Amino acid sequence: MNKMIAAERRKKIAEILMTNGSIKTAEISKQFGVSTETIRKDLIYLNKIGVAEKKHGGAITPLEYVTRAVEQRSTENTDIKSSIARKALEFVPEHGVMFIDGGSTPLYLAKLLNLKSGYTIFTNSLGVANILANSNNTIHITGGELNSVTKVLKGFGAINFLNKIKISVSFLGSSGFKQHNGPAVVEFDDAEIKKIVIENTSTNIVLADSTKTKSSALVQYANWQEIDYLITDENFPDSFSTKLNKLSELTTIIKVPISKY
Repeated sequence: MNKMIAAERRKKIAEILMTNGSIKTAEISKQFGVSTETIRKDLIYLNKIGVAEKKHGGAITPLEYVTRAVEQRSTENTDIKSSIARKALEFVPEHGVMFIDGGSTPLYLAKLLNLKSGYTIFTNSLGVANILANSNNTIHITGGELNSVTKVLKGFGAINFLNKIKISVSFLGSSGFKQHNGPAVVEFDDAEIKKIVIENTSTNIVLADSTKTKSSALVQYANWQEIDYLITDENFPDSFSTKLNKLSELTTIIKVPISKY
Protein backbone atom coordinates (compact mmCIF):
# COMPACT_ATOMS: atom_id res chain seq x y z
CA MET A 1 0.00 0.00 0.00
CA ASN A 2 2.81 2.41 0.90
CA LYS A 3 4.49 1.71 -2.41
CA MET A 4 1.30 2.53 -4.27
CA ILE A 5 0.92 5.78 -2.34
CA ALA A 6 4.54 6.73 -2.99
CA ALA A 7 4.20 5.91 -6.69
CA GLU A 8 1.11 8.07 -7.04
CA ARG A 9 2.72 10.93 -5.14
CA ARG A 10 5.81 10.79 -7.31
CA LYS A 11 3.66 10.80 -10.44
CA LYS A 12 1.90 13.95 -9.26
CA ILE A 13 5.21 15.59 -8.29
CA ALA A 14 6.51 14.84 -11.79
CA GLU A 15 3.40 16.45 -13.31
CA ILE A 16 3.86 19.58 -11.17
CA LEU A 17 7.52 19.73 -12.10
CA MET A 18 6.85 19.46 -15.82
CA THR A 19 4.15 22.13 -15.60
CA ASN A 20 6.07 24.66 -13.51
CA GLY A 21 9.64 23.86 -14.52
CA SER A 22 10.83 23.79 -10.89
CA ILE A 23 9.61 22.89 -7.39
CA LYS A 24 10.61 23.63 -3.82
CA THR A 25 10.93 20.74 -1.35
CA ALA A 26 9.29 22.62 1.52
CA GLU A 27 6.30 23.69 -0.58
CA ILE A 28 5.72 20.21 -1.98
CA SER A 29 5.98 18.59 1.45
CA LYS A 30 3.21 20.88 2.73
CA GLN A 31 1.09 20.23 -0.34
CA PHE A 32 1.24 16.46 0.10
CA GLY A 33 1.30 16.47 3.90
CA VAL A 34 4.53 14.51 4.22
CA SER A 35 7.97 15.30 5.60
CA THR A 36 10.65 17.10 3.59
CA GLU A 37 12.80 13.99 3.93
CA THR A 38 10.11 11.96 2.16
CA ILE A 39 10.00 14.49 -0.67
CA ARG A 40 13.81 14.42 -0.92
CA LYS A 41 13.61 10.63 -1.42
CA ASP A 42 10.94 11.16 -4.07
CA LEU A 43 13.17 13.65 -5.88
CA ILE A 44 16.14 11.29 -5.71
CA TYR A 45 13.98 8.64 -7.36
CA LEU A 46 12.73 11.06 -10.04
CA ASN A 47 16.31 12.17 -10.63
CA LYS A 48 17.37 8.56 -11.25
CA ILE A 49 14.70 8.05 -13.91
CA GLY A 50 15.54 11.36 -15.60
CA VAL A 51 12.36 13.27 -14.77
CA ALA A 52 13.94 15.70 -12.28
CA GLU A 53 17.30 17.33 -11.74
CA LYS A 54 17.74 17.62 -7.99
CA LYS A 55 18.89 21.00 -6.70
CA HIS A 56 19.45 22.43 -3.22
CA GLY A 57 15.99 22.98 -1.76
CA GLY A 58 14.10 21.38 -4.61
CA ALA A 59 14.41 20.32 -8.23
CA ILE A 60 14.10 21.52 -11.82
CA THR A 61 13.07 19.68 -14.95
CA PRO A 62 16.05 18.65 -17.08
CA LEU A 63 13.88 18.90 -20.19
CA GLU A 64 12.81 22.45 -21.00
CA TYR A 65 9.65 21.46 -22.87
CA VAL A 66 7.44 23.72 -20.77
CA THR A 67 7.02 27.42 -21.38
CA ARG A 68 7.52 29.27 -18.11
CA ALA A 69 6.64 32.87 -17.38
CA VAL A 70 9.51 35.24 -18.10
CA GLU A 71 8.97 36.82 -14.68
CA GLN A 72 9.85 33.48 -13.08
CA ARG A 73 12.88 32.81 -15.30
CA SER A 74 14.31 36.31 -14.85
CA THR A 75 14.74 35.75 -11.09
CA GLU A 76 16.91 32.64 -11.59
CA ASN A 77 20.74 32.79 -11.80
CA THR A 78 20.67 36.58 -11.60
CA ASP A 79 24.43 37.00 -11.02
CA ILE A 80 25.22 34.87 -14.03
CA LYS A 81 22.74 36.61 -16.32
CA SER A 82 23.98 40.03 -15.24
CA SER A 83 27.58 39.03 -16.00
CA ILE A 84 26.60 37.72 -19.45
CA ALA A 85 24.65 40.91 -20.20
CA ARG A 86 27.60 43.13 -19.27
CA LYS A 87 29.80 41.22 -21.71
CA ALA A 88 27.12 41.42 -24.40
CA LEU A 89 27.10 45.18 -24.04
CA GLU A 90 30.61 45.23 -25.53
CA PHE A 91 29.18 43.93 -28.82
CA VAL A 92 26.66 46.72 -29.22
CA PRO A 93 27.84 48.84 -32.18
CA GLU A 94 27.98 52.60 -31.70
CA HIS A 95 24.61 54.02 -32.77
CA GLY A 96 23.90 50.63 -34.28
CA VAL A 97 20.67 48.81 -35.02
CA MET A 98 19.99 45.77 -32.85
CA PHE A 99 17.34 43.20 -32.01
CA ILE A 100 16.72 41.96 -28.45
CA ASP A 101 14.43 38.99 -28.04
CA GLY A 102 12.25 38.01 -25.11
CA GLY A 103 14.52 35.58 -23.26
CA SER A 104 15.25 36.19 -19.59
CA THR A 105 18.98 36.87 -20.14
CA PRO A 106 18.39 39.43 -22.95
CA LEU A 107 16.17 41.29 -20.46
CA TYR A 108 19.28 41.99 -18.38
CA LEU A 109 20.94 43.49 -21.45
CA ALA A 110 17.91 45.75 -21.92
CA LYS A 111 18.36 47.03 -18.36
CA LEU A 112 21.95 48.04 -19.15
CA LEU A 113 20.89 49.72 -22.40
CA ASN A 114 18.38 51.75 -20.43
CA LEU A 115 21.36 53.81 -19.27
CA LYS A 116 22.65 54.30 -22.84
CA SER A 117 21.42 56.55 -25.64
CA GLY A 118 21.39 56.85 -29.41
CA TYR A 119 20.65 53.23 -30.29
CA THR A 120 17.90 51.84 -32.51
CA ILE A 121 16.44 48.77 -30.88
CA PHE A 122 13.93 46.34 -32.35
CA THR A 123 12.14 43.82 -30.14
CA ASN A 124 9.12 41.56 -30.02
CA SER A 125 9.25 41.53 -26.21
CA LEU A 126 6.92 43.68 -24.12
CA GLY A 127 9.34 43.22 -21.22
CA VAL A 128 12.24 44.68 -23.20
CA ALA A 129 10.05 47.50 -24.51
CA ASN A 130 8.85 48.40 -21.01
CA ILE A 131 12.40 48.48 -19.65
CA LEU A 132 13.58 50.76 -22.46
CA ALA A 133 10.44 52.89 -22.76
CA ASN A 134 11.95 55.88 -20.92
CA SER A 135 15.49 55.54 -22.28
CA ASN A 136 17.07 57.85 -24.85
CA ASN A 137 17.00 55.16 -27.50
CA THR A 138 14.66 54.61 -30.44
CA ILE A 139 12.49 51.57 -29.71
CA HIS A 140 10.54 49.65 -32.36
CA ILE A 141 8.07 46.91 -31.37
CA THR A 142 7.02 44.28 -33.89
CA GLY A 143 3.38 43.59 -34.46
CA GLY A 144 1.84 40.19 -33.99
CA GLU A 145 -0.12 38.08 -31.53
CA LEU A 146 0.79 38.34 -27.85
CA ASN A 147 1.93 35.23 -25.99
CA SER A 148 0.42 35.80 -22.54
CA VAL A 149 3.05 33.64 -20.79
CA THR A 150 6.31 34.86 -22.36
CA LYS A 151 5.01 38.39 -23.12
CA VAL A 152 6.41 38.30 -26.65
CA LEU A 153 4.73 38.99 -29.99
CA LYS A 154 4.58 36.21 -32.57
CA GLY A 155 2.90 35.14 -35.77
CA PHE A 156 2.35 36.78 -39.15
CA GLY A 157 2.47 40.37 -37.89
CA ALA A 158 5.87 39.93 -36.24
CA ILE A 159 7.34 37.92 -39.14
CA ASN A 160 6.11 40.41 -41.75
CA PHE A 161 7.63 43.28 -39.76
CA LEU A 162 11.02 41.63 -39.25
CA ASN A 163 11.32 40.55 -42.89
CA LYS A 164 11.42 44.22 -43.91
CA ILE A 165 14.38 45.36 -41.81
CA LYS A 166 18.12 44.75 -41.62
CA ILE A 167 19.85 44.48 -38.25
CA SER A 168 23.48 44.97 -37.21
CA VAL A 169 23.47 42.61 -34.23
CA SER A 170 20.88 40.38 -32.57
CA PHE A 171 20.84 39.11 -29.00
CA LEU A 172 18.95 35.84 -28.70
CA GLY A 173 18.10 33.52 -25.83
CA SER A 174 17.74 29.75 -25.65
CA SER A 175 15.80 27.34 -23.45
CA GLY A 176 18.45 24.65 -23.80
CA PHE A 177 20.53 22.76 -26.36
CA LYS A 178 21.79 19.54 -24.78
CA GLN A 179 20.33 17.23 -27.43
CA HIS A 180 20.53 19.66 -30.35
CA ASN A 181 23.15 20.91 -32.79
CA GLY A 182 22.23 24.49 -32.12
CA PRO A 183 20.22 26.72 -29.74
CA ALA A 184 16.62 25.67 -29.15
CA VAL A 185 13.40 26.99 -27.64
CA VAL A 186 10.13 25.57 -26.39
CA GLU A 187 7.67 26.93 -28.97
CA PHE A 188 7.61 26.72 -32.77
CA ASP A 189 6.37 30.31 -33.09
CA ASP A 190 9.34 31.58 -31.09
CA ALA A 191 11.73 29.52 -33.21
CA GLU A 192 10.25 30.99 -36.40
CA ILE A 193 10.76 34.55 -35.17
CA LYS A 194 14.39 33.85 -34.30
CA LYS A 195 15.02 32.27 -37.72
CA ILE A 196 13.76 35.41 -39.46
CA VAL A 197 15.91 37.61 -37.23
CA ILE A 198 19.03 35.54 -37.96
CA GLU A 199 18.43 35.77 -41.71
CA ASN A 200 18.27 39.57 -41.52
CA THR A 201 21.14 40.19 -39.07
CA SER A 202 24.87 40.67 -39.70
CA THR A 203 26.06 39.37 -36.30
CA ASN A 204 24.01 36.90 -34.27
CA ILE A 205 24.77 36.38 -30.58
CA VAL A 206 23.20 33.83 -28.23
CA LEU A 207 23.12 34.71 -24.53
CA ALA A 208 22.79 31.53 -22.48
CA ASP A 209 24.06 30.49 -19.07
CA SER A 210 25.84 27.15 -18.59
CA THR A 211 22.74 25.37 -17.25
CA LYS A 212 21.39 25.31 -20.83
CA THR A 213 23.88 22.53 -21.59
CA LYS A 214 21.93 20.30 -19.20
CA SER A 215 18.48 20.77 -20.73
CA SER A 216 16.87 20.26 -24.11
CA ALA A 217 14.10 22.40 -25.51
CA LEU A 218 11.62 21.25 -28.14
CA VAL A 219 12.72 22.90 -31.37
CA GLN A 220 16.12 24.02 -32.64
CA TYR A 221 15.96 27.43 -34.30
CA ALA A 222 19.48 27.57 -35.78
CA ASN A 223 22.62 25.55 -36.37
CA TRP A 224 25.66 26.72 -34.45
CA GLN A 225 27.22 27.69 -37.80
CA GLU A 226 24.62 30.47 -38.02
CA ILE A 227 25.61 31.89 -34.63
CA ASP A 228 28.65 34.17 -34.45
CA TYR A 229 29.04 34.25 -30.66
CA LEU A 230 27.79 32.30 -27.67
CA ILE A 231 28.22 34.34 -24.50
CA THR A 232 27.96 32.14 -21.43
CA ASP A 233 29.51 31.84 -17.98
CA GLU A 234 32.70 30.31 -16.63
CA ASN A 235 30.89 27.11 -15.60
CA PHE A 236 30.20 26.18 -19.23
CA PRO A 237 31.60 22.62 -19.51
CA ASP A 238 34.80 22.13 -21.53
CA SER A 239 33.28 18.94 -22.93
CA PHE A 240 30.42 20.93 -24.43
CA SER A 241 32.85 23.52 -25.80
CA THR A 242 34.64 20.69 -27.61
CA LYS A 243 31.34 19.38 -28.98
CA LEU A 244 30.29 22.82 -30.18
CA ASN A 245 33.67 23.50 -31.80
CA LYS A 246 33.33 20.27 -33.78
CA LEU A 247 29.89 21.35 -34.96
CA SER A 248 30.98 24.85 -35.95
CA GLU A 249 34.29 26.60 -36.48
CA LEU A 250 32.37 29.85 -36.98
CA THR A 251 30.98 30.20 -33.46
CA THR A 252 33.13 31.89 -30.83
CA ILE A 253 32.41 30.80 -27.25
CA ILE A 254 32.97 33.48 -24.63
CA LYS A 255 32.93 32.37 -20.99
CA VAL A 256 32.58 35.26 -18.56
CA PRO A 257 33.43 35.21 -14.84
CA ILE A 258 30.45 35.53 -12.53
CA SER A 259 30.35 38.83 -10.62
CA LYS A 260 28.06 39.35 -7.66
CA TYR A 261 27.14 42.98 -8.26
